[in-house]
Amino acid sequence: MGIAMSTATSAGFITFLYVLTIVVGCSTSSPDMETPADHSLFRVTDGVIPFDKKLSRKWGAAVVADVDQNGWDDVITTQHGNSALIYWNDGGQFSAPITLITGDTHGLGVSDYDGDGNMDIIVSPGGGDGGNPRRPVFFSVDKKRNITREGTFEHFRASRGRAIKFIEANQDSKLDLFTTGFAPRKVASLTTNQLYRNTGATFEHPVTLAMPHDALSVKVLQTDVNSDGLMDVITFGGRDMTLSLAQGDGTYSDATQDVLGELARIRYVSNMAELDYDNDGDFDLFLTRSPYQFEKEAYYDDKNQNFAFFVFRDAFMFDDIIVGGDNLILENIQETWATYDIQLGERRKVVEASRPEHNTGGRLVIKPEDAMGWPQDDELKGMHIGYMGDGKWRIGGVVKSRLAAVVKNVLVHPGEIKRNPLPAVMLENRNGRFVDVTTELGIAVEAQTTSVAAGDVNNDGFVDLVVSPYGNMALPVTHIVLLNQQGKRFAMHPYSGLVSEEIGATGLGVTLFDYNKDGRLDVIFGNERGRWYMAENQVPEEMLGHFVKVHVSASPTAGAQPTGAWVTVSACGKKQIQHMGATGDGFHHMLNSEMHFGLGICDHVDDVYVRWANGEEKHQFNVAAGQLVRF
Repeated sequence: MGIAMSTATSAGFITFLYVLTIVVGCSTSSPDMETPADHSLFRVTDGVIPFDKKLSRKWGAAVVADVDQNGWDDVITTQHGNSALIYWNDGGQFSAPITLITGDTHGLGVSDYDGDGNMDIIVSPGGGDGGNPRRPVFFSVDKKRNITREGTFEHFRASRGRAIKFIEANQDSKLDLFTTGFAPRKVASLTTNQLYRNTGATFEHPVTLAMPHDALSVKVLQTDVNSDGLMDVITFGGRDMTLSLAQGDGTYSDATQDVLGELARIRYVSNMAELDYDNDGDFDLFLTRSPYQFEKEAYYDDKNQNFAFFVFRDAFMFDDIIVGGDNLILENIQETWATYDIQLGERRKVVEASRPEHNTGGRLVIKPEDAMGWPQDDELKGMHIGYMGDGKWRIGGVVKSRLAAVVKNVLVHPGEIKRNPLPAVMLENRNGRFVDVTTELGIAVEAQTTSVAAGDVNNDGFVDLVVSPYGNMALPVTHIVLLNQQGKRFAMHPYSGLVSEEIGATGLGVTLFDYNKDGRLDVIFGNERGRWYMAENQVPEEMLGHFVKVHVSASPTAGAQPTGAWVTVSACGKKQIQHMGATGDGFHHMLNSEMHFGLGICDHVDDVYVRWANGEEKHQFNVAAGQLVRF
């Protein structure tokens, strides 16, 4: 099926940009304010992808890849601790989910790394909190959607697996594998940031890349820092970042100080995306920032009278709360693993939350007479709930894992424990070194953020950003769209339309892709302890810039895989660059079947240039806008 050509006219597109500038530039409203749907950039769909409405934990953003190679990008989601699910894309309509793997699923990567024509998926499992270190599991998927579990990389170093990333390290036309892992300090030997070389039969001869000082820096970005055609590796996530610079022969040098300098000390980078925001021919970086969920939190929504809290491996005791109505109601109760019971009152009556099948978000309705008083001894285990009289309730206890919940009908504002601001950062690449240009570009995202996806959402020829905020657990999460103003600055659109419904959740992951090939980039976003959502791009066709799409297959001579290929589109005197398989998710490796380039008012492309990771090159000239260019 072909791609319909955009019908934008120069006048219509310029009018759209003018109106958009007025809306963005003059609005002082919060991005999560209510707004008519026709003003929103995106609209949440119902049923396009049959995501269920169960509230659950996640691991990273949704993975987009053409797994069955039918020309339409499929979607894989990870339900942390439960499963990874594949949704097959048939012409813009998605199947019911197919289970790829069950259990504690972490980083996941897709690519045909062995070149046999079937797509391969490698999954990094968790390690049982360090007590059960494991090794990656690998699958093969043929064009008829038959999924074969091929085995486990038994020769890998066992760890608490984190990231899976494919990379062409030595230009031999075979994809190598970079993995990260994490372990407690007492078992530091389990921590792995290692590159395994592809020998043609399997991955062997691990090389340890530059190690971060903080063992929590286990997320990964592959990008070409110095524009030499080689993919470099940045690790991040904790209190520092490291940069390993590719030498082209499978080895890497530690260039952290030379390239990043003091910027390497930027703390708690939660995710990172490469983009050439100013179309100057090199890759810049946008950094979201948020620590891992290791500290106590508490939030209150006075409008809807909801109190939401989170605790992690600690004793906790919140201020007594005044609750309206006859009973205490808790919703979206989630604990990573139930180490202790939920106990009521002085007599410690044990209860269980009701949960729909496979829904980790539980619900409790507690009568005062079932929870009278508070335990007299000091030893508390689990979540304790007591009715203290006169509408007053007490919640506290001790947990050995993560525990979160929402308390309904709280009448009086309780004490809150909120996260401190931690601004997002834009780093500009200047001759292979990075400079902080956040303020210069008008980016003022002060609250903590967790994920980012880069793509041209209005097809004006400049890459925009969709960002997941950490959010306020007592409120729905509203995701952010930063529109690129012709490479000069970014402006937050006030009406993204990317709003979740559930509370007790925090923003986690965002992915951009054109699921139905209509020339508009759409969004999948998901929340920790929440749901997955699919949202369609609503920029009207008459107000949308032109575009071109590029499909890259294996290289014509040596059969190098498309992962890591550098694509340059030259149109109307402007050049744009992208990497095949680029993603803003630090755990997963994606493989979009079609790379999307906005062209603005330009109705043709002078040159589409592909350079595969092994150095092979190819051009296509004089391409009309709206076309799919195949290599």
